[in-house]
Amino acid sequence: MGRIAMVALMALMSFMIETVQGRDFTFALTGDVMMGTDYPESSRGKYLPVHDGRYLLKDVDSLLRTADVAAINLEGTVFDEGGKPKECKDSTLCYIFRTPSRYLTNLVNSGVDLVSIANNHVNDFGKEGIDLTMKNLRDAGISYAGMRSSAPSVIIERAGKRIGFAAFAHNRGTLNIMDMEEVRRVINELKDSADIVLVSFHGGGEGAKYTRVPHTMEACFGEKRGDVEKFAHAAIDAGADVVFGHGPHVTRAMEIYRDRLIMYSLGNFCTPYRVNLKGINGHAPLVTVKVDDSGRFTGGKIYPFVQSRGVGPREDKTGAVIRQIRRLSMLDFPDSPLKISVDGTLSR
Repeated sequence: MGRIAMVALMALMSFMIETVQGRDFTFALTGDVMMGTDYPESSRGKYLPVHDGRYLLKDVDSLLRTADVAAINLEGTVFDEGGKPKECKDSTLCYIFRTPSRYLTNLVNSGVDLVSIANNHVNDFGKEGIDLTMKNLRDAGISYAGMRSSAPSVIIERAGKRIGFAAFAHNRGTLNIMDMEEVRRVINELKDSADIVLVSFHGGGEGAKYTRVPHTMEACFGEKRGDVEKFAHAAIDAGADVVFGHGPHVTRAMEIYRDRLIMYSLGNFCTPYRVNLKGINGHAPLVTVKVDDSGRFTGGKIYPFVQSRGVGPREDKTGAVIRQIRRLSMLDFPDSPLKISVDGTLSR
């Protein structure tokens, strides 16, 4: 190669590096995903969508694929045989989820990179169900986090960045949303090794009456569900750059804290069966978040989708979930510099 060609090549490589380093990094984030369950069977058969759920994410996959990293909460187990289902004292409050492993192809094809497995359904089939779920995720090439002893966190590389991911909940075996020492330790360790740290949490009460962030410890169904504001602030203080929550099955407020974005609940996203989808429970937002090289929030957008039984998230041209999140954010965090426009654009 001649000297001129070599100089040109070096200049091009330098430009490409500067372009990657200088541009904003984009996340696409959602709430709960449980694409269907074959346990328990009803009188009408299994709770599974047609075509193995191949079209559940057809309206959102372009948003997931074009982000640098797409992350969801995997609500339940994903395997085919084995495990012992949990026992329930009150069958009316007991839901057990087992999605066939072949459904992971839907997440792969839609561009999902990261899943949280820290939630109240990861234990639906005991340790064997957890182990099989993690194995199937690994085999599918999807990274995951949230189990204290086996998978507390993970780091992946995308767009020239090392992205650290940790997930917390209030359930047995998960990283504990109420253990501030554990929160700080896990996130500090990630911050030492990653360029940008993403944190997920499953916490708060469940249902339409739990849309507000109460600024204190929450309890539901006789158990503590965490002080989600205390947790989110502690996570950012420890080094998290983006924090997103789920668990209430409805959306909650957003705020900017120390130049970082917190989403207190993104609600349901792709839960076509065995989950209440009436009214605001059917809201299914997808949020894109942009951060700079240091992890500071630079912008984003709420994309409004809605669900109905047997169908994945579909575009909602009324923008109902945008209005809901705007209202809640103004009520719960009136002093936050976050601005949410009528079209869902996030800025400060």
